Amino acid sequence: MVRAGRISRGYLYSDIARELRKRIEERVYTPGGKLPSVSELCSSFGVSAITVRNALRELTQEGLVSGHQGLGVFVKEQGQIHRVLAGSPQRSIGDEIARAGFRPRLEELSYREFKADEETAKNLRVRRGTRMFRHEKMTYADDEPVALHVVTLTADLARKLRPEIGKTFLFPLLAEYGIPIANLRCEFGAILLSEEHARWFNLSAGFPMLQVRYLPIDRKGLPILGGVTIARSDRFVFEVNLPQKSTG
Repeated sequence: MVRAGRISRGYLYSDIARELRKRIEERVYTPGGKLPSVSELCSSFGVSAITVRNALRELTQEGLVSGHQGLGVFVKEQGQIHRVLAGSPQRSIGDEIARAGFRPRLEELSYREFKADEETAKNLRVRRGTRMFRHEKMTYADDEPVALHVVTLTADLARKLRPEIGKTFLFPLLAEYGIPIANLRCEFGAILLSEEHARWFNLSAGFPMLQVRYLPIDRKGLPILGGVTIARSDRFVFEVNLPQKSTG
């Protein structure tokens, strides 16, 4: 139990969210199980209902729990990997795989140089023919390949990230190198698995897949890199939380 006197005043809800997250990870609250009611959590932690609701909202945004009106808040079932695009972009797909109860692992597939074609030049705002690098790696949940990542980098950024990019998830790596993301643009679509990629997934060509194209933007409004994730449609759920802007 978290004692009220030991929680920092400015971060009550974050500390409670951290404790509830720990209990979920340790299976005190099991997948599909119901969390204590808001009033029970208020009594347990010695805080207000607003504080508890803020903590539950944070866990909901992370995809750990879901609320059902009139029934309560439940821990989400394991099995599918719930990728939540909200809050800090530093949360990686590896974090979501671990929260779904699997062991995340990366395997580098290729790393090659190429000259920017017209589409690449337009998306990343470089000159056509600019020296670029394309990196491909596979993400595994336990030993099952579940997502392919293709990242396009300028030569300068490729040189900086090369020692770690094959074995580290991208967004935490950018944060580690002090490359802040001011905005993250994403496009979602459905595709059929190509023959080229089918062997990497151990699936038949034509298998339905999810495709996410993403473009991290820096504080000057310029693209940092270009990325594409191709994920198994039967293993992933992508969720986007859009905060409302205050009209007051």
